[in-house]
Amino acid sequence: MDIFITFSDESQIKELVDFNTEHTINFIDSNTKKGKRQAWLLKSHWAARLDPFILIKNGDKPIKAFYTEANKNVVNELINYLNKETN
Repeated sequence: MDIFITFSDESQIKELVDFNTEHTINFIDSNTKKGKRQAWLLKSHWAARLDPFILIKNGDKPIKAFYTEANKNVVNELINYLNKETN
């Protein structure tokens, strides 16, 4: 599985620094020129506007997405999801 995470501040992804997983995690910084375009393409497809936005894909098939406009921590939701998947 591939995991795509858009972020605009490194504090949004700090929980993933020491997180071990066999899945490929692709970080997309929406503040960089290249990242802004990639993040916009990914988020606009799913009608998401804010960072962080997380998409899990298996090949070309989307498995699960994490996004909120409330003050929830979607990175923690991702970690919980991955931990439950491995158990």
